[in-house]
Amino acid sequence: MKISAAGLLALRMLLVRPRRTLILLLGYGLGVAVMIALLAVGDALLLQARDRDVVAGGDLVLVPAGIDAEVLKTGAATAMFLVMPNARFLTRQVLMGPRYADTIAAASPEMIDKLIYVRVRDRVTAARASGAIPSAAAATRSLLEVADARWQDDDRDRAWITPSSQERLAAIDRFHTPPAGPEGRTWAEWWYFNFATSDGTHGYVSFIADRERRVRVAVTVHRPGGRLLRLADTHPASALPFERAIIAAGPHRAELRDGTYRINLRQMGGPNERLSADLLVTPEQGWYLPPVEQQSTSLRSGYVVPALRAEVTGTVTIGSKTLRIDGTGYHDHNWGVWQAVTWEWGTASTTSYALLAGLVRHPSVKGQEMLVTLFGTTGDRSGVMGLLRGSAPEPSGWTSGPRGNGIRLRVPARLRYRAANDAGDRLVVEFVPEDIVATPQDPPVSGRDIFLQMRGRYTVAGVVGGRSVQFVTTGYAETFVPLRVAP
Repeated sequence: MKISAAGLLALRMLLVRPRRTLILLLGYGLGVAVMIALLAVGDALLLQARDRDVVAGGDLVLVPAGIDAEVLKTGAATAMFLVMPNARFLTRQVLMGPRYADTIAAASPEMIDKLIYVRVRDRVTAARASGAIPSAAAATRSLLEVADARWQDDDRDRAWITPSSQERLAAIDRFHTPPAGPEGRTWAEWWYFNFATSDGTHGYVSFIADRERRVRVAVTVHRPGGRLLRLADTHPASALPFERAIIAAGPHRAELRDGTYRINLRQMGGPNERLSADLLVTPEQGWYLPPVEQQSTSLRSGYVVPALRAEVTGTVTIGSKTLRIDGTGYHDHNWGVWQAVTWEWGTASTTSYALLAGLVRHPSVKGQEMLVTLFGTTGDRSGVMGLLRGSAPEPSGWTSGPRGNGIRLRVPARLRYRAANDAGDRLVVEFVPEDIVATPQDPPVSGRDIFLQMRGRYTVAGVVGGRSVQFVTTGYAETFVPLRVAP
């Protein structure tokens, strides 16, 4: 029998120093055993990551903001009863939206192995339960097992995955209870609508409610070649329920019914410019922003966009002339405590894209960036294409604008901003105002004396989701600027 040099050396060490050699061999053996165990654990984690029925399993995992992904390795996300905000919007508009049309075939919202307590008469028993929407679970080939082979969607499941327009809008567009006490003294909540037709007629309608349930109804109508008409009425609210999307004040009313907003205005203004209107605003199903709230010590700002793009039809009667409205529009809903608040806002849409940009300023909130969201359509999928951040729009040159407080104002000739994100998306947005309504602020907020509501031309270019994005269209913007007097 031949013994190698290494083997001969080990044998001699064992004979000469048996105790030391045995300790060395034991340490070496423990090291090998630990390595084997680690490799086995790593393999098990890899198998779990590929298992759709395990917490954190699947190809793509969404977790609440601020959660350490390490907790998912032990299933702690289930134990801590974490909630995913706006899960319906994420499922419908993001996961099943146009950005992932080539990579995500199906998505299934599921609750796995939740601790529940079952009461049968006077006896309470702890149990584990899992839940999913049957059609979504089947589409993703989920491993959830059910005892009843007839397991299928009910009406609530269908409303979660594919709601009707009425179901979707009623769930996100409702009024809120104002806060009590002095902090709610500047509370306001309003519905805002705009509309435009192919001949250049456009306008704005706002229903603004305060904490005392007074409602200010404001209307602006701009006709091509005609003067700007601005009217406002204030009445006690006769209908402002918190469980429905409806507001009424005096003879004016707006209500969501059968997936369409119905706006009825009666006898606004004086005898020479008396206005009435009947408008139907029908949102496009795929493009909307769910309710979001921003809060600090002295700020509460809520915002939802039920209709980034809508079809608007009806009539507007001014004096003896009736305008036929057949065009496009937009609807959003704001609420909050608005003392010392200014904002940047803009939106534009085509049949293929919708752009929404916004920034709320308040002294208690520092370092705010503007949020820019691009919506789009790919095949039969509509929803979010990209979420980007950018700086506030910068004026590029100033030009003569409308009159305010008896003086001619200077206003931005154009606004321009850039937005990007870590995924490589980037957009350059330029807005050139064509029609401007200027409202002086008294007192001014942070040196911004004039509030501008503008309609004009958007030029948008960039890359989102690996797709080149370029379009030019008419849209809207709002901003606050310092007082500048035109020569």
